[in-house]
Amino acid sequence: MVGRSKTYNTFDSADPRASSWHPLDAASVWSTLSFGWAESLIALGNDRQLSSDDMWPLQDANKTFFSIYWRPFVGIGVLELFIAVCSLYGPGFVLGQVIAALEAAEFDSIYVLKLVGSLFGLSVANAVAKAHMSFLNNLVGMQFSACLRSMLFEKSLKLSAKSKKDKSAGDIANLFSVDVVNVMDFALNAHQMWVVPLQLLVVLFLLYQVVGWASFVGLALVGVITAINARAAVLLGRTEEELYGRKDERMQVLNELFGAIQIVKFNAWEEKFATRVQALRDSEVQSIKVFYEYVVVLMTLMSSAPVLVALAVFATFTLLMHQVLTVTVVFATIALFKSLQDAMANLPFSIMSLVQSLISAKRINEVLIMDEFDPANVQTPADASIVPAYGKDKVVVSIEDGSFGWDADNLLFRNINLKVHQGELVVIHGAVGQGKSSLCSILLGEMVKTNGSVFVGGQVAYFSQQPWIQNTTIRENILFGKPYDRTKYDKVIDACALAKDMASFPAGDRTEIGAKGLNLSGGQKARVSLARACYSDADVFILDSPLSAVDAIVSSEIFRKCFQGLLHHKTVLLVTHNPEIIASPEVAKAYLIQDGQITESTRSPTTLSPVAEEKSPLVSPLRQRRPYWEASYTEAPVVVRKHDSLLTPTASTPYNFKPVEMLFTPRGKDVNESHGRLVKEEVRAVGRVSKAVVFKYLECIGGWPAITVLLLVTVGMQAFKITSDLWLTKWSNDTNHMDPAVFVASVNYNMSVYGSLALGCCVFTAIGCACVFIFSVRGANKLFSAMLASLLEAPMRFFDTNPIGRLLNRFGDDVTSCDLNIPFGVMNMLFEASSALLTIGTTLVLTQWLGIFILPLMYIYIRIGAYFLEPLREVNRIQKTTRSPLISLVSEGIDGSTTIRAFGDKQRRRFQRFHDQELEVFCATRFANSSINQWFSLRIELLSDSIVAVLLLAVVVLHDTLSPGLVGLLITYGLTIPSNLAFLVNIWSRLETSMISPERILEYINVEHEGHRDGSPQQQWPTVGRVVFDNVSFRYKPNDPLVLKNVSFDVQGGEKIGIVGRTGAGKSSLMMALFRINEVASGRIQIDGMDTATIGLKTLRNSLAIIPQNPVLFKGTLRNYLDPFDEYSDEQLWSALRKVKLMDRLSTVEEKLLGPVEENGDNFSVGERQMLCMARALLRQAKIVVLDEATAAIDHATDQLLQAVIRDEFASSTVLTIAHRLDTVLDNDRVMVFDHGELVQCDKPSILVAQGSGIFFELVSEGGYMDKMTGTEE
Repeated sequence: MVGRSKTYNTFDSADPRASSWHPLDAASVWSTLSFGWAESLIALGNDRQLSSDDMWPLQDANKTFFSIYWRPFVGIGVLELFIAVCSLYGPGFVLGQVIAALEAAEFDSIYVLKLVGSLFGLSVANAVAKAHMSFLNNLVGMQFSACLRSMLFEKSLKLSAKSKKDKSAGDIANLFSVDVVNVMDFALNAHQMWVVPLQLLVVLFLLYQVVGWASFVGLALVGVITAINARAAVLLGRTEEELYGRKDERMQVLNELFGAIQIVKFNAWEEKFATRVQALRDSEVQSIKVFYEYVVVLMTLMSSAPVLVALAVFATFTLLMHQVLTVTVVFATIALFKSLQDAMANLPFSIMSLVQSLISAKRINEVLIMDEFDPANVQTPADASIVPAYGKDKVVVSIEDGSFGWDADNLLFRNINLKVHQGELVVIHGAVGQGKSSLCSILLGEMVKTNGSVFVGGQVAYFSQQPWIQNTTIRENILFGKPYDRTKYDKVIDACALAKDMASFPAGDRTEIGAKGLNLSGGQKARVSLARACYSDADVFILDSPLSAVDAIVSSEIFRKCFQGLLHHKTVLLVTHNPEIIASPEVAKAYLIQDGQITESTRSPTTLSPVAEEKSPLVSPLRQRRPYWEASYTEAPVVVRKHDSLLTPTASTPYNFKPVEMLFTPRGKDVNESHGRLVKEEVRAVGRVSKAVVFKYLECIGGWPAITVLLLVTVGMQAFKITSDLWLTKWSNDTNHMDPAVFVASVNYNMSVYGSLALGCCVFTAIGCACVFIFSVRGANKLFSAMLASLLEAPMRFFDTNPIGRLLNRFGDDVTSCDLNIPFGVMNMLFEASSALLTIGTTLVLTQWLGIFILPLMYIYIRIGAYFLEPLREVNRIQKTTRSPLISLVSEGIDGSTTIRAFGDKQRRRFQRFHDQELEVFCATRFANSSINQWFSLRIELLSDSIVAVLLLAVVVLHDTLSPGLVGLLITYGLTIPSNLAFLVNIWSRLETSMISPERILEYINVEHEGHRDGSPQQQWPTVGRVVFDNVSFRYKPNDPLVLKNVSFDVQGGEKIGIVGRTGAGKSSLMMALFRINEVASGRIQIDGMDTATIGLKTLRNSLAIIPQNPVLFKGTLRNYLDPFDEYSDEQLWSALRKVKLMDRLSTVEEKLLGPVEENGDNFSVGERQMLCMARALLRQAKIVVLDEATAAIDHATDQLLQAVIRDEFASSTVLTIAHRLDTVLDNDRVMVFDHGELVQCDKPSILVAQGSGIFFELVSEGGYMDKMTGTEE
């Protein structure tokens, strides 16, 4: 994020920036009218590079999302109407009067000067009105889009589990980046839909005064063109809906891909995903091409409409009405139609904007009406009527005769009952896939309830089976909005066994965590999440497998210090497979979940530890609060106030706390905050888009051949255009000295020539549009493919420091800009630049020596343009970079919505405020952008009006030397100069803004790549599976501390090696080094005698198989996941599924192997996902297999069965097993023990235990495995 640190702290709704001074608040009338108040920012932008902190804070009116828009909207419409009327004064009145004065016997210079003065004055008023209309329009659009974004984010935090399956985070991020913009763009252009037709009617009325009933022919032709355009617009809408649907599919896959990029690299799936994404992109490009076919029709007809209508009118006037084509008739008609040209040219954009807006509004509405999480699924003490019923027995958690499912038609539980009393530690256990996590979801209100009741009596803290980690500092993850309490914080850190980890992080607890906790081990993520739950000081703790990712020593420490100590007075529901914990006397109850039923096994009070209440806990417990049945809820009503902190409410404490800054230096650490920063600020280029970017883009669209074609087409179009105008000038001048009979006789010839020239202009316009679109789509596709290929080869540390929202922004907003914005910008730039050169060049020639007075004005125009573009491009770049944090927050919020809701509605409101803060920063850049644009537009309009005044004065001075026809041409061209010049710089600025997208894409194309992917040994490799680490040191980023230090070992082919150690000891880092996720800092790794640094990454990783700690399944079919390259038969797949005990579960699915896998594998439990990963590994039969906590989420009975499968199926393979469950490695050939990145023990398990000391001995003792090792029974 630019200019702001990402700090998730408590905050007051009154943002201090909101009360800061805004220049518009103190602006004088003149400064307001002229936008002089915006000049300070423009001047600053010319002095130095701007940042988001230079943007003015939004005024209160611009932060009100649900403002009533009708008043400003009506005001905009009135201004639009006034502007349209002003645009017709020159061609509709002044032109005819000046030509009449020239043709009069005596030239009335005073009257002409009065006309010039009135035109100039009205033009000035028009310029001021136009600038303020655009400014007001942008403000309304900004408010409206902010409202939509806020509503969408609020909705995304409320979506039910079923709704989240239908709409992924990528889908909703696409709504934010594209669809909201489409709706806003239509809001900016909405008035064009009625102003242009009204303007057309007025022009036809004025035309009737000039050419009589021939104007109705023009009206009929306009009707035909409009009907064709309407049909094209309908087809365009259908195509665009299809286009956005295909883009959604692409973004969804990209969201999955980059959300699980580590798994993709482990399995060398880069090419697989590249093919899949490129296929979706090719489908999207086909839709873009069809889209542009309809756009070419729209653009050609609309831009050619004035010429075609004029041709029809002149043909009718001369051939059918047999009238003489005078100078007044010719140029009054041309001028009137030219006054419509901009409006007619904008009409297709308005139509397309309307179509896009309707489609986008439909897509947004689909999300806004989706099912929401229903808090009524769970009763709470807020309902005073139920308090006595539960309070008399001190029941804190209760399910009575409940039936639940993820949808009403497929129930997972039927008529279940559960009762937990205050202060009890209750264990939930059962086989994999039986519904333990689903039971947690029931208590959170996430599942659909069809029968019964659920009661939870107090504030809830939740630990999800796959920990949700925020992309912020460790401390902020733990505090989760709570004010910092040093004593309480230290207790929590100690109880969750995080103290040693804090000491090892570069900035202590101020170290920033990457997206989804990428730079933490599985155990560290689990303990940070557990610490967040503990620090919340809740009443009820719902903890879904918090100990599965930690070793026996840490598990025992957390159980004693956290569950027996810190949470001693709390009600805890703990999901676990650990038999020691299930059998522990500290557990009040144990519930077995099996076949949709819950079996309660209540412990007798006599089995509890006799000293449990007397012993002093290792960590003093959190303060016990008054239970809900004693508290008076009338004393502390739940009211959302402005000061909405997250302190636990008590009976006497209202919700009114001050915000607390939470960036404290950890005790004993004097560090700079930047030392702990992981996510880099988004790179923002300085100054204008570089020539290298422009040349690279031009190379992508086709290089010099494409440029030559575009220039030739543009020259041809303008040549036909000026030739047709000069022909009309000659033809109309001939009427002054030609016999009427001769004129009539030459009509057919003259009309044929004019018609041919006009049609030639139309043809070249169509060819020009088509060429621009063809070349631009080619360029966009090349950039997309190159960026995709580049990022798939980027090292893992790139993804650690670049959040997924930033990547999706490049593939979403920036790719869309290349697909749609740049082509229109290039086309308009070519047409408008050539038109402006033609117009100004013609007027300079016609005004002779008086043209010298125009040159200073043109110099001023160029200087103002340069002064304006410098700050504008910086503001546009800031706008691009402030959008990424918004998208990242949306993705993070949707992924963690269950956790956020579990901690209470105040947390949801807190995240809503995070979003609104980021949104305010983004809107501030939009406001600055609009201010700068209107400052410039007003000055350019006034300058252009001065040029027109000079041209009209030239007519007065040169009236004796210029023919009426040339005067008509001069005035007609002159009247188009203001719109041409203003439009030209605006197009240039928009095009340069759009070119920031290729610049940003090229930045990612040029990122550092991993080592070479190709490069295989000449012979088959590996054949034995021997793995040698030779003095290997490893770190994740340059200059980071080493996580592996001089590790050396030799594993023989076929050996079964267990890898153990305390959490964070470096076990998973060993696998990162083996798979070359990052290159080793020193030493070398050999497999079958080959240095892995010399082996291509694809070959290396394809030769290894891994079952990761956090299994990730990609959306698609089950077959596609198990066999992504179609290498195995159905029989082989079913055999693998049978071996991992999933055949019975999956054979009941109607589609069998073609059954769906939802995003992130959400339709499978975490344990089932691990079993699917194992099935895929069984299919590969690799010589080296890595099991990284592969069965952590699986019950012990199933685990033992799977361990037997592993031993049998991988009998000849080298198996490296990282485990916290020691019983999975006790029968291994050897065990390696790691501590602080060093290999401290390596031998047979029995030998290490026989030593009587050491880490492995401690792990075996703490885990209760000593009897198994010694062969004795208790």
